[in-house]
Amino acid sequence: MVHLYLFNPVPKLRLLSGLFFKGSKHILESVSEPRNKGSAQLNLRCTPYYEAPIEASIPKDEPPHHSDCYINSRNGFCVFQVENTLFNVHQIMLSREPSAFDDMLCLPRPADDIEGNEENPVLLTDTAQQFRDFLWALYAPPNELFLETSIDRLLNVAMVANKYCLSSLEAWTINRIYSLAKDPTSSLPLHSIPLGICARMLDIAILCDHRNLQNLVTQVLISRTLWYSASPEVVLGIAEKHALRTLIGVCYYRQLISLEHSLGRENSRVTQTVFPASMDVDKRMHFLAAHHSLLNLWEGIRAIPPALSCEGCPSHVDCEVAWQHMWRSACEMDEMLRPSSADVLGRMKALMLGLRKAMADAPSMSIQCKMSALEAITEIRDEVIDGLIQHFMKPM
Repeated sequence: MVHLYLFNPVPKLRLLSGLFFKGSKHILESVSEPRNKGSAQLNLRCTPYYEAPIEASIPKDEPPHHSDCYINSRNGFCVFQVENTLFNVHQIMLSREPSAFDDMLCLPRPADDIEGNEENPVLLTDTAQQFRDFLWALYAPPNELFLETSIDRLLNVAMVANKYCLSSLEAWTINRIYSLAKDPTSSLPLHSIPLGICARMLDIAILCDHRNLQNLVTQVLISRTLWYSASPEVVLGIAEKHALRTLIGVCYYRQLISLEHSLGRENSRVTQTVFPASMDVDKRMHFLAAHHSLLNLWEGIRAIPPALSCEGCPSHVDCEVAWQHMWRSACEMDEMLRPSSADVLGRMKALMLGLRKAMADAPSMSIQCKMSALEAITEIRDEVIDGLIQHFMKPM
């Protein structure tokens, strides 16, 4: 037999509603009672939203505030001093990605030593303009970032971002510089901008490990130093700083060639190397050894014409004979017969121009062999440029 028990919930619900009504009545009575003035002041000071007024004054001998990058607030800000200028920056802007600023602002300090405020700013070793450009990149809207073409500003941003390990900002900035540098229609023509900016661009490309930008700027600096009489001293410091052997050799070579002077009108083709009094003896000896080595290099180049390696030429033997004849004739030009001149690349440039003119008037030589001959001269020239540093490192 199964027993069924019926449960009526109505009495229980009446009891719970009565208890709830009594509790609500006690709460309303306690809220309606007035509080004394002392307790009101006490509660006001204990609330987390209370902020005591702070009277701040800047002594006359303190650095001035930056007109654009100093916001008069202390909540969530950090004050930096760069040179003689104070910058008040949102900490959240510096914490968007892991960086050196996280460690800088989280170092443990004594309770009475609060770094990052106006009285005790965080000191940085950048220039005020570099840090201002860096803050511009942090605060600028995306459309303003992507339209920026000022190479000085972008270089400052890339350098500061690299220094403080903001990897995403560094990557965007260096890629932006590369896109401007390789675009011939941009406002950044590498062949005409000041050489110092090109050298700085190379320095930052190496710091940011951007190989494409490094190779592009290196080729431009080599070209401007060798063929456009750019001052090698501007580039040499960066080349020696990063041990760029090819660029160092190019700078040394240009310095050596600039020391050659003609002996006069009667012996205009004869040159003499004259060292300045400021050059130390050790460097003079290395340059003299390089001068002698480059003379021997030229004699070896002019003695044997490069071989032609062209396929599909129907008269390759005739082309070889014509090529050797043109090579010997070109090496007898006045530009080639300058005694005591170590300007191997200058001679090769004149040699290539003479051969191009001779090949244009040589119907006996096929187009394939003419192109092969010009490519062979270009390969020799590139090998000479890559090996210039070796001539300055030979034992004296």
